[in-house]
Amino acid sequence: MLPTGLSRFVLPKLALVAAAVALAALARPAGRLQRGVAAVVGVGAVWLAIAAVAGDAPAAQLVGRWPRYEGLVALPLYAGALWAGARLLGPGTTPVRTRALVVSAAATGLTAAVVAVVEATGLRPLGGDVDRPGSLLGNASQQGAIGAMLLAVLLAVVVRRPLGRDAALPVAGLVASGALVVTSGSRAALLGALVACAVVALSLLRAPGRRLALGLVGGTALVVGAASLLLPATRARVLGGDALASGTVEGRAVLWADTVRMLGSHLVTGVGPSGFFDAFGPAASDRWRRELGTVNPPDSPHSVLLQAGVAGGVALVVLTLALAVLLVRAAWSARAELAAPRGPLLVGAAAAAAAGAVTLSAGFTHASTTPLLCLLAGALASRPPAVRERAWVAPGVAAAGALWALVLVVACAGETAVARGVTLAAQGHVEEATDRFTLARTLRPWDPDVPVLATAAFAAGADAGDEPSAREALAWSDDALALVPGSVETTRTRAVSLGVLGRRAEGRALVEKTLADDPLNVDLLLAAGTLAAQDGDLATGRDHLVRATQVAPDDPVAWADLGIVARALGDQEQLARVRAWQEAHPEARG
Repeated sequence: MLPTGLSRFVLPKLALVAAAVALAALARPAGRLQRGVAAVVGVGAVWLAIAAVAGDAPAAQLVGRWPRYEGLVALPLYAGALWAGARLLGPGTTPVRTRALVVSAAATGLTAAVVAVVEATGLRPLGGDVDRPGSLLGNASQQGAIGAMLLAVLLAVVVRRPLGRDAALPVAGLVASGALVVTSGSRAALLGALVACAVVALSLLRAPGRRLALGLVGGTALVVGAASLLLPATRARVLGGDALASGTVEGRAVLWADTVRMLGSHLVTGVGPSGFFDAFGPAASDRWRRELGTVNPPDSPHSVLLQAGVAGGVALVVLTLALAVLLVRAAWSARAELAAPRGPLLVGAAAAAAAGAVTLSAGFTHASTTPLLCLLAGALASRPPAVRERAWVAPGVAAAGALWALVLVVACAGETAVARGVTLAAQGHVEEATDRFTLARTLRPWDPDVPVLATAAFAAGADAGDEPSAREALAWSDDALALVPGSVETTRTRAVSLGVLGRRAEGRALVEKTLADDPLNVDLLLAAGTLAAQDGDLATGRDHLVRATQVAPDDPVAWADLGIVARALGDQEQLARVRAWQEAHPEARG
């Protein structure tokens, strides 16, 4: 993790993956990817590039958008992890390598579980104030997903080999992985862990001494399930006693329905990789706007199949399903090796792939979890190595991985600069903040989101009428909208900044044009109402603000602004509405 970064859990993990792929290229190959898997991945990569070029922001979507950068920054590394899994853990792998996998899985589980357990007591050793932190993974869902996959690997090892003196670490890691799942409160991760247990159990049905092994698997599933019911926060989420969790389920259903409808208009290429964030707002339903609003807008549909659909259309969905079928076939074919030394590894990889698929059915790909899933999928879908590897493969991949690791380490420094710039902008130190964002752009010239983040950082100052902040927001928004023309928040901030700087007619025209495509965006309605009123068009301003109170009836800013404009107009009807709302919400009067 990068403690000083604005996004702490992506770039450092990607840098580590890049270095790992480079080192894997230098190792003796123990296998290679099956032809079908390699072909599907290759075709998918080409199609994603086509979809990005066809998107609204081709350059930005090719690179990938902050914070996950799932374009040229991250996706080749996910493919590299798949390739490394086949190369390192294929049919010719050694006991030393499989033991390294087990040791690192256990160490990862133990390290993350220490933080997770501390967080479960209410403490926040990494900072933050969210109800469900995510240990070292970023958020609770990612924590649960990694826990389920680690549990799958370690459970397979523990139950499929004799328990000797070296069993202490795998067993401890297994317990820690279960703790990660339980403390995450993620229902998808809990289901994924139970599915992993079922896959391991199926692999034992014809194994000698299976009664004890099946008992261990059943005991693991029982303990994980029981612990989930004993931990109050997790029990409330599992049994529906948590209002926020119930709201998450309802919100997810609305999100999926809206995504399917949006996909219906973009069946061929979707909206391109990383295009969902900007495309979803205008496409969101009235229900989404009224119930969930514009706070924390999603950058993914939280379902891997829908994510594939919006990124690359129906073709990418078909390719994703084809990859899943090939992995299932690989797992089925691995039955012949269950008694071989690589048997526990294959069972663990199959169980982890199943757990990963379950968590991704209600989640999204991320640097915290996807590389491990790809590594294990590569081991599962491997074939014997070539008799003679092409001479350029190892040095070429090693050089590319090392170079990309270096680029990402520099990018981490840029992330620190962005975080400092955001802090300085919030404190009103406009010039110093601009210097930090300029440094970040120098360190990350490939990143389309540096100007987007800079514009957002100065938005609060512009909203408060601070002219220096508005000038910087306006300047940064030029670059931001050139790269990401569909950014609604950037457009809103630019319009407000124009108003602060006396160019109200330009600001009004800009926000009205954007509002026409996204008429239920309360932030746009507030900006349009304020700009119209400032421009002397009080009636139009009132109408926008009335609409804002209808879309977001609990938004105190909308009611306060409406009260100001209605008072200036002498509109008694709207003033009565404002007073009635304020009487019903006395806590919002300040």
